[in-house]
Formats: sequence, structure tokens, C-alpha cells
Amino acid sequence: MNLLEISIALCVLALPLLVFPVSSKDLAQECLDGHNAARKEVGVPSMRWDNVLEAYALNYSQGRIDNCNLDPAVGPSGQNLAWSTTDLSGTDAVKIWVDEKNYYDMQSGLCATGKMCNHYTQVIWINSTQLGCAKVRCNNNGTFITCYYYPAGNIPGKRPTDGIESFIQSVPPRPQNQSPQRPKGSNNRTGLVIGLSVGGASALTFGLGVMTWFISRRKRNRENEFDDHVSEMFFGHDFGNGMGPRKFSLNELAKVTSSFNTENKLGEGGFGSVYRGYLRDLDTYIAVKRVSRTSKQGIKEYASEVKIISQLRHKNLVKLIGWCHERGELMLVYEFMVNGSLDTHLFKGKSLLTWEVRYKIVQDLASALLYLHEEGDYCVLHRDIKTNNIMLDSSFNAKLGDFGLARLVDHAKGLKNTLLAGTLGYMAPECLSSGKASKESDVYSFGVVALEIACGRRSIESKLEESESLLVPWVWKSYGTERILDVADKKLGIAFDSKQMECLVIVGLWCAHPNHDLRPSIRQVIQVLHFEAPLPNLPGSMPLPNYNVPIAPRIGSSEPRISNSTLTIPR
Repeated sequence: MNLLEISIALCVLALPLLVFPVSSKDLAQECLDGHNAARKEVGVPSMRWDNVLEAYALNYSQGRIDNCNLDPAVGPSGQNLAWSTTDLSGTDAVKIWVDEKNYYDMQSGLCATGKMCNHYTQVIWINSTQLGCAKVRCNNNGTFITCYYYPAGNIPGKRPTDGIESFIQSVPPRPQNQSPQRPKGSNNRTGLVIGLSVGGASALTFGLGVMTWFISRRKRNRENEFDDHVSEMFFGHDFGNGMGPRKFSLNELAKVTSSFNTENKLGEGGFGSVYRGYLRDLDTYIAVKRVSRTSKQGIKEYASEVKIISQLRHKNLVKLIGWCHERGELMLVYEFMVNGSLDTHLFKGKSLLTWEVRYKIVQDLASALLYLHEEGDYCVLHRDIKTNNIMLDSSFNAKLGDFGLARLVDHAKGLKNTLLAGTLGYMAPECLSSGKASKESDVYSFGVVALEIACGRRSIESKLEESESLLVPWVWKSYGTERILDVADKKLGIAFDSKQMECLVIVGLWCAHPNHDLRPSIRQVIQVLHFEAPLPNLPGSMPLPNYNVPIAPRIGSSEPRISNSTLTIPR
């Protein structure tokens, strides 16, 4: 069996421990189809999917995993809930709500005595144009589905289909091919008729303008209420009151980025786009991360990034300047890093980093990780350390960024039962079997990055021969044959310090050891990188992973999120 087959087999061994749910695309389509079919029956326009509402619904659903025993389809305005002891689909959930139409009188707008109809009326509410739903597996093996609507419906005293009739349709149409007849002797009244017609048209135009203004104002007010509710739920009262990062308005960020002009775009990924801007009051350039509506980084990850990184202060961490959540937009404002991300230099030819710069980058990253793991009030598990998330300033000092997957834990514990997340090629093997993030799993990712810096290649290179496609086994083989310098980046030629190269490669393998309990702490890493401690003695051949670690509680079936390279599986 070759190395690639071994790697795949190890992943397959871990998969039975995970419970994979229906994909979010399937759930979204089921819920949309069910809602829009019910709306079509009563002549109400279709709804569209909204990823912000989906994240909002997922956050609520995850909080109900331990308490799923509720009556099906019970929820406040703007939120429909459904629960079942079996595997409830999106179609099943919507049917529970739509079946309430049997007790609802559309003409009178009344529900039969002793019956419930508000979930059905929410489904067909004309003003609710956006929908987001989420599904989780309960700890009692049941399923729980939440749908959020925006704007919320079920307004007291209103019918769900009010407003369907067009204002224009209320004006009787003029018969085709029929000229108005003038009564004899009425020529003097022609001016009066024209005047009344013009006046009527003006009144109609004015009325339409007033109605449009009223509707847009009401929409803005509801958007503001929704944004305030989300901000209070996820950020608390400290944010926006001078106690945390600066809260920007959408207009401010649009202005400093020239309305998010493509000329100011710094990069683009699965999360959305990053734009360069300039803040005159701070006299500094900024990077604005604008989360795409189709991104899997929802409100929860967005809020996590804001709340965690705002508490951190270190020279090797990207500084968060501010944030914005307005009109459904999610944005983060960072200090601008002139030289971009490390991966663009190592793998995309942006520049050839000298050995001195590379070794300093590894030391900077180790310093940042030491701060996160040991020097703060809490231990911060980053969970997504990779070259894409290491930024370089004008002097090529390295700063670790993107804390969307980060979690806080007590120093004494050092483990976190949470979302299984990370990027393929950087994830520690025990993460697939235990579902636990730890300091050791962060150290593993650090070790992979260290090897990428030394070798100048990615952790997974599918275009290479199978014996070389996986970075860690390939480097370990060279270590075992005592040809460790053979793995050095060929682009460097011989322009590197052989002692430092050997040190970095061995430290990288030590950190990426398949067994988590045999990895060093980041403090030990720093000591070896500064030649303050001896190099470790590693086995000549790469050990197989040891999965004898505590297994995390069952991973439930909320929506798994998989991008091209990043894997996130909610519990």
C-alpha cells in the first residue's frame, strides 16, 4: 500500500465516528420548494435563500440539541420550529406548518378555535421575502429544524396576503380602440378635462411616490431592528460603546473602498472578498473583509472572529480595527498588510523569500502561537493555521490572522469539544477520530507550515508522484535516509543556512508527529529554533497515528460545511 492509500485509509477509518447530515444545499432546496409551493397557492411571490438567516437559525438550533422535546412547529413571529423523534426532512417540517391551513380562513383571517395557524401564515406572509433554515441532530436522536424569516410576519391585525393587489390595478383600464365621445356643445370643457386628467395623473404619481417611500422606510426600520437584534445576541452591549473594535457603518466602508471597486480588491476566496481602503481619520490603509452572502462563514463564525481577536494584543497577530453588520452585510476591518499572505510568495511566485526571511517568519509564527496558547487570560485554539492565514507586513514580519474558527478554553483544560474544523493537509490525524481541538492540533498545523516554508511546496500536491504527494511522509522518508537537505526548496539553490534548515525540518516533523502526545509544546519549539535546546530524536520511519484518545460526544447532524480546502463539520 502506497503513502497516498495509507492516508486515505486513515481518513476512512475515522469517518464512521462522524454522523454526516443532509447537505445544506438539499435542506435549502427542500425548504424553499415547500415554502414557495405554499405561497404560489395563494398568489404570494416566492422567497429566496439567505445565508445570514441560515447561520442565525443554525446558532439557535445548536442551542436546542439538549432540549428538543417541544411540540412540533412552535416558535415566535419570524421563526418556525419543528421537531421529530425520527429524521425530519425540510419537506416534512414545512408540511407540518402548511397543514395548519386546514384551520385557517383566508377571507376572514381567522383561525379555528383552539387551533394554531401562525406558522402557516408566516410561511405565506407576503412581506417575508428571505428565508434561512438549519437542521441539527438532537442528543436524544431526534431532529430539530429552525427556519428564520425576514422581514418577520404575523403582524397583529394584518392578513398574510394583504398588499397583493396592485395599486395600479385599482385604476379601471381604458377600453382598447375606443375614443372618448364628446357631447355636443362641450368644446369649452376640453381644457377642464385635460386639466383634471393631468391633475389626476400627478396625484397618482405623488401617491405612488409616497407609498414607495413608506415601504422603503418600513423596510429600513425592519433591517435596523434585525441588525440590532443580531448585534445584541452575538456581541453584547460592550461592542459599539467604545469597549471593543470600532463599529463602522456600511456607508463608511463603501466610501473608503470606492464602493467596493474591483480596482481595490486584494483577493477573493470562499468567504468573500477583501478590499483595500483608506481611513483619513486614522491616516492608515485598511483591509475590509466582506463576507459573501453565499459564504459558509455565517454570523456565528463572524462574531467569534470579532469577539476573540478583539481581546488579543500581540505584534505577530493581525490587528482587528473594526466591524460592520448592516443590511445583511458582514464585514471585518483589519490593518492593511502590504505584502499579503505567505502562500502567495511560497507557491504563487509573488516574490522569492530569502532564507533569513523564511526562518524569521517561522519564529514570528511560533511567538504568536505561544501568546495564544500560554500567555493570555485564556488559551486560544486557532484551529486553522495555514500559509493563507499568515500575513506579511512591509518588513516581511509575519502576523497570524483569520480567527473565524478560533475558540477560547481554560488553560487547565487545553481541549475543546466543538466544531470539527480546519483545512485538509493541515488537520491533525486525531481530529478526525476525536473531534477535539487542542494545543497539540494547533502545533501539528504549525509543523506542516514550517515544512512548507523549508520545502517551498504545499502539504498536498496531487500532481506529483504518489510517493511525494503528501509532504509530511515525503520529508520523513528523507529524514530516515539521512538526506534531510534534499527536501530544501530548490528555488533557494544553496542560499540557506544548512544548520537552520536541518533544525527547521526536524522541528516541523516533530510538530507534525502522528501521535499527539509525542508533539512538543510551542515553548519547546521556540527553544529549539533558537538553539537553546537540543534537537529531538525521531524514529527513522513515520509512525502510524495512535487513535487511542478520548472520543468526543457524538457529532450531530447540523449542516456540514466543505469548501475546496476547508472542512467544517458542526456537532
